Order: sequence, then C-alpha cells, then structure tokens
Amino acid sequence: MKIKLLLLFLIPMILFGQGSSEATLYRKELNGKISDQRRFELNEKLVGIYRTYNPDSCLLYTEKNLNLIKKNNWENKKGKTLLGLVSYSAEKNKINDDIKFNKESEKLNQKYRDNYSLADNYYMYGRLFHQKADHTNAVANYLKAIDFGKKSKNAHIVSSAYRSLAFLYLDESDEKKAYENIKNSIQSAKTNEDLGFCYGVLAETERSLGKNKDAEKNFKLADHYFKQNQNGYGRAWLLTNWSLLDVSKLDESYKMQQEAQQIWNRISPDHYMSVANHYNIAFSYMDFYLKSSVYKNKAPFPKEKLLDKALEEFKISKEIAKKNNNLQWVMFNYLGMSELSKTKKDLDGYAKNIEEYYSIKDSIYSQERKNELAKLESMKIVEQKNKEIAYNKLVIKNKEREKWLYLLGLGSVLIIVVLLFFLYRQSQKNSNRLTKLNKELETANKTKIKFFGILNHDLRSPVAGLIHFLHLQKEAPELMDEETKTRLENKTIDASERLLQQMEDLLLWSKGQMDNFSPEITEVEVKDIFEDIKNNFSWTENIEFSYDFPEKMKIKTDPEYLKTITRNLTNNAVKVLEEKTDEKKIIWKAFEEKDCSVLTISDNGKGASQEKFKALFDDTVAVGIKKGLGLHLIRDMSKAIGISLQVNSQDGIGSEISLRIKKI
Repeated sequence: MKIKLLLLFLIPMILFGQGSSEATLYRKELNGKISDQRRFELNEKLVGIYRTYNPDSCLLYTEKNLNLIKKNNWENKKGKTLLGLVSYSAEKNKINDDIKFNKESEKLNQKYRDNYSLADNYYMYGRLFHQKADHTNAVANYLKAIDFGKKSKNAHIVSSAYRSLAFLYLDESDEKKAYENIKNSIQSAKTNEDLGFCYGVLAETERSLGKNKDAEKNFKLADHYFKQNQNGYGRAWLLTNWSLLDVSKLDESYKMQQEAQQIWNRISPDHYMSVANHYNIAFSYMDFYLKSSVYKNKAPFPKEKLLDKALEEFKISKEIAKKNNNLQWVMFNYLGMSELSKTKKDLDGYAKNIEEYYSIKDSIYSQERKNELAKLESMKIVEQKNKEIAYNKLVIKNKEREKWLYLLGLGSVLIIVVLLFFLYRQSQKNSNRLTKLNKELETANKTKIKFFGILNHDLRSPVAGLIHFLHLQKEAPELMDEETKTRLENKTIDASERLLQQMEDLLLWSKGQMDNFSPEITEVEVKDIFEDIKNNFSWTENIEFSYDFPEKMKIKTDPEYLKTITRNLTNNAVKVLEEKTDEKKIIWKAFEEKDCSVLTISDNGKGASQEKFKALFDDTVAVGIKKGLGLHLIRDMSKAIGISLQVNSQDGIGSEISLRIKKI
C-alpha cells in the first residue's frame, strides 16, 4: 500500500528557484582574487541556495565560512553561519548534532541580538519537536519564530512557521486552526516561491481532508508560481505530493512521479522527498502489475518486468534513507517490499522483509525501549534532585546569614538616604529663596531706573521752558513790551500749573507702578493724547505744531504709557529743531490700518543716521546720563504695551517715527 504521509511540514526555508544559475555565478567569482569579506558573503549566499536541496554542498560552504570566521576573528558572524550546520544535520537526520549546533547558534545570536537569525533558530527547534511528535514544544517554538520573524521582518520564516503550524493542527484533526494558519502563511508570504509552497500546503491539507477538487485547484496554482520563477525544487516537491491526489488515475500519477524524480536526480538525489518519491514509484509499478488489464497499453514496462522495477525503486529509496540515517523510511521500505513479496507469492521474501520491518519498528517505538529510556532519565533526574537538595540546604543557610547582613546594610543605606534627602531639600529651599530675592532685587533696580528716566524726561522740558523765560526776563527785559511781557507771564504761570499737575500725576502713577510696571489697557481717544502734547509744549517758541487725525478715532492701550512715549518723542523733536534758524515744524498724525492703529511724529530738522536711533531697537546700547535714557525709555515702554517702532530719517529733510499699535 502507499503511505500517504504529511511530508510538507519539513518544507525547507531557502528555495531552489533561480538559485542554480546564481550559484554558478557565485562559484565563478570565488575562483578569482577577492577579499575575505567578499568570499564570506559569496559562501553565505551559496549556503542559502544549497541549504534546502543539497546538504553536502551546504556543509562544504558552511565549513569554509567557519574557517574564515576563525581566521579573521569574526565571532559576531558565527551564530548565523552555524545555521548551515543545523540544516545539514536536520536533512541528514542527525538529531543530536542538530540540537547541539542550534543551541550554539542560538546562544551567539542572542549575544549579538540578531533577531533575524533567532527566528531561524526557533523555527528549526519547531521542526525538530514536530518530527518527534512533541506538538506542545513544536507550537511554542513556531510561535516564537513568528514573533522574532515579525520583529526582524523575516517574512520567509513567518510564512514557513505558519505553514508548519497548519500541518501540525491537521495532525491534531483541528481543521479550523489548520486553515487559519495556512491563511496567515499566505498573507505573510512576500515572494512567489513562498506563495507556491503556501498553496501547495493548502492543497495537501485539502487532499488529506478529502476535498480533492479544491486540492486540485490549489496544486495548479502552486505549480503556476513555481513555473513562473523556474523553481525546480518547488516543482519536484509539489509533484511528489500531487501524484497522490487521485491514485485511480494511475498513468497521470506515474507521469508526475517521473517528472519529479528527474528533477530530484538533477538537483538533490539524496533528498528526503526523493526517498518518498522512489517509494511512491515502486507502488505505482505494483499497481500497473495488478491492473495490467486496464493499463495494458499505458504501462511503462512489460508486465513481467514491473515487479522487478518496483523492487529496484524500493531498494533505491531504502539505501538513500539508510545513508541519511532515516530509520523511519527504511522501515517503510521494508513494509513495501513485504507487500511486493506477497504479490510475487514469495513467502520467504515476505517473512524476511516483515521481520526487518518489525525489528526496526520495535527499535524505534518498542515499549521496552521507551521504559528503559524513561528509567535512565528518572535515575538521572533523581540523582540531580538529590544534589540540588543538598546544595539548596547549604544555600539556605548562607542566605539566612546574608539576609541579616543585607538588612543591616539596607537600614544603614536608608538612614543615609533620608539624611541626604533632608539636606538636599534644605539646600533646595535656600537656593529657591535666594533666587527669588535676586529676582526681586533685579526687578526693583529696573523699576528704579525706569522711574528716574520718566522723571528726567517728563519734567525736564517744562522746567527748561520756565528757566528760559526767567533768564530772558532778567537779562533783557527791555526786549519785551508790556503786551509781550503779559503774554509770556500768563504762559509761564499756565506752564507752571500744568507742570505741577503733571508732577502730581506722574508721582502718583509712578508710585502705583513701582511694584510691577504692568500696563492697564483701556480705550482712549487720540484727541486726548494730542491735547496732552499741546498742553505740555505750549511754552515752545517759533515751532509750528500741527495735528492730523480722525476726530473720533480711538485706540486700546495704556494711556499713561502712551503719553509718556509721545512726550518724550515730542521733546526729542523740539531739541532737534532748537539748532534750526529757519522754519520749524512738528507734525503729529494718526490713522487706521487693517490690523493696527498708527501714530507718527515728523519734524523738518536736519535728520540723523540709523545709528542715532539704535537704542530704540537694541537693549544692549549703553544709557547716557543726560539724554541717553529717552530712547531707552521709549523702547521699553513701547515694548510693554505692544507698540512696534519704525524710523525713517533722511539727511537734510528730517525724521519720522511711527508707533504701530495692534488692534485688540
């Protein structure tokens, strides 16, 4: 009988595809003079190609890379390289070597945090446990492989692990989970090769569940992907399984087996799937013999030669299995040969082959051997436990002593930490207090400077006018007639009264501002601002003042700040015009723009360079004793109420300064 085994969970990770032509190019480059680094890279690529279908070549190039690692001390490359030995041992069924090399590889990959290769390690563990029918550990390692594969974007491992899980759940008769995992495998696949294997696994799953129509459709889809990429290995693997879909069509099954074997003979005669295919061909010859009347003209050989050909195929399959240390397939072939002997009516041959079958089966599965292994394992566990108990007693004794020492040390450390924390808190409080006092002192100094600046600039001009009149009256009274004298006396009295009022307002305002100098925004009419200018500069002679503004124009700002700014600007303009002998003009204008209100003052003095106005924009400019504070004060107070300043000064024509007040 044909044994329909689920062979696909051992689908290897690296595919044959177009690797054959690539391998030729890599080997050709290796024959030239190249660096060790490049040689290592090419060997690694060849290991990737041969890892699936040619374990002997995989071993050859892996060993070459291990020699390069030893020569150049490339320890960080060893973990990934050892995966070549893991694959070789797995394909040769050398389980102990497989475990040893995979553990060493895993340890190095963990050390160098190579998650991409760790995904490979856990996948190989999963395969190993799957072969041993330890499904619990197989699932745990497949899931680990998926987790690390997703983290490192190793899509091939993710897809392969999902495929293996699909077959595992099929073994467990969990159809729902089998389909769920093969669906995940298809979604994870990034290459046509992977998709070919995914649909091949799906087809084999459906074949096992008796869904032959769906299986046929997916076998064809998988074959399309493999043909598209000229994937010889994939097609051989697919045909080996596809040939078992409908054994009632013996001639078609045999044709697939022959096509598959031609590929196996070319790329990897000793592959485990080649073993299975030779075994299937042997049963096909037996079926041709038994159904000779149906397939008289379709049989590949005359009837009398068919059973000899079947024996030949069984022997080839058995010898390859022996070479690969695959006792399970040696056992299957003896069972197949016993069936052949029965068909030949060769009782001695049947007895001999069936005896070999049971002998190998007992060596693999016998209860006596299982009990012996369990006994040895139990003895080892008991011995190990006794050692652990003795060691643990000693550890407990030492731990008890150490516990008190630790508690004492911990208490000391805790006291020190509390003291340090207390000192730190006190230091922090003192530091915060000192910082606060420094800030208050700095604020007080700034306030004092501003206060004296205001006093200096708002009072100086009216006092200067008064002094000017008194000097004129004293030194040249004859220059004034009675009418002029009366007029100037009235002006002086009026200016003095306004000066007194201004001083009272200024002192009261300054006293209120000493704490924080923060503006109070209110709505003020422009005509009030300009009226303040008229009143404060009524003492000026020979200067024509003009005011141009909408009658009902209002702005939102701090009126006292703005008045101080306009007085200082007017005072500066008056000083500039004192040196002029011909016509003197100061013009104040106010108008509205889209997003701001604008006040401008212009004079027809001699103009000045931008350097003279630098203090309006740069707070690093030094402050003068007599006249340096004016521009600084204008700058600081403008900034406080959100006024932006613009200067336009032309030599010989005059200067214009604009106050742009944003609308609120």
